Amino acid sequence: MDTPTKKQIRTWGKQILASDRGAFDRLFRSMYPRLVRFARRYHSRKAIADDIVQDVFVSLWEKREYIDPNQSLKAYLYTMVRNKSLNHIRDYSDEKVGLEDERLLKTTDPSHPDGDNGQLKKHMNEWIKDLPDRQREAFELSRFEGLDHDEIAGVMDVSSSTVNNHIVAALSTLRDRYEEYKQNKTDEL
Repeated sequence: MDTPTKKQIRTWGKQILASDRGAFDRLFRSMYPRLVRFARRYHSRKAIADDIVQDVFVSLWEKREYIDPNQSLKAYLYTMVRNKSLNHIRDYSDEKVGLEDERLLKTTDPSHPDGDNGQLKKHMNEWIKDLPDRQREAFELSRFEGLDHDEIAGVMDVSSSTVNNHIVAALSTLRDRYEEYKQNKTDEL
């Protein structure tokens, strides 16, 4: 399913507030895969991520009368998934603490030309993995999940300017690493 616009999500939020099951179903179908992918950053097992996201949607429906149509429903969903994921980690400490799982970071931009048989993509994933946790979280929410700065601020419980600072720092680090990589490739030739 295509990525819903902010306007569409806001409309669904208003309809869900009025107990519209069809709008809830459309929101669920459009956001579920993205939220599971996000939850997988915290949990290595897909079944756990699926359960968490399903619980989030059950909670959303049960608390629908409290939806604020002036707040981002998308950010609210990501925040709920994050919080439930962290609660699950706390409650079941044998689960791997997220955002480090290498296989989940293999989602760089597929349209990027990668002329060296995946080496650049591999390095980029490693560089992202090496970012400080908060920078990495802000960067991934922005670039891989499509959240804007205000939505990320809601998920991370920080200000929009802090989100911007994290993303700018992450991009600067990644740009520096890429320039080093390019220089090393040139030196090899």
